[in-house]
Amino acid sequence: MPVHLISGGYANTYLIEDGDSFVAVDVGTSLAASKTHTYLSRRSIDTACLRIVTATHFHIDHIGGIPRIVHLFPTIRVCFSAMVEDYLAGRGKICLFSPATWLKGLLPVFAPQADHLKNTAAALWSDKVAIPLPFLRGLLPSNYRAECILDEGQSIPALPHWELIRAPGHTPDSVCFYSSSERALISGDTILNMKGSGELNRFCCDPATIRKSFKKLSALPIEHMYPGHGRPLPNLDGLGAVAQ
Repeated sequence: MPVHLISGGYANTYLIEDGDSFVAVDVGTSLAASKTHTYLSRRSIDTACLRIVTATHFHIDHIGGIPRIVHLFPTIRVCFSAMVEDYLAGRGKICLFSPATWLKGLLPVFAPQADHLKNTAAALWSDKVAIPLPFLRGLLPSNYRAECILDEGQSIPALPHWELIRAPGHTPDSVCFYSSSERALISGDTILNMKGSGELNRFCCDPATIRKSFKKLSALPIEHMYPGHGRPLPNLDGLGAVAQ
């Protein structure tokens, strides 16, 4: 049940392989969607095997490529966490960040990127939705149907060996995906790896809540961590070395 990294945007895209099914997590740009298609095609994997596309949270750099992946994989289902339904129904809005938080949080993420021009171009051709800025955060998906059915304690379609874990803090709807059999965690933007050994994300809506989420995740046996930004961290002995 390996996890495959697909690079092609400001956030990492992951393919979870579970049996004969694949699930795409955090397809942030149209380029990431196209690279996902190329990755599977080169391995002669039927496109119908990509069952679901989902996200660790409702931010543009994690969901901007969903329209493109829906186009490339016509049978795919778009499944978000249950809390995203409030955004889509207009009952809630994604949280905003202060200017100081923007500078402290985004610069370390964007600076290490190898090709800003390509990433920016990919973002411009991607879905303009879920931008945490005034007057823009209300932009909603318009050309695909989303199911908000994923929640903690419930099985994930096409992923029998994985579970969703609520991890609010970066955003209220932030989640992680965890496999106890693989001891693997897809941490989204809760835990990043911009410095080499992992760090709790300081770019967050609620610092106290994200620390509680980190404590919750620290109780899990984790050997492999796949962050939303930065390189994956293999061969861990839990999250003890992650900076808080």
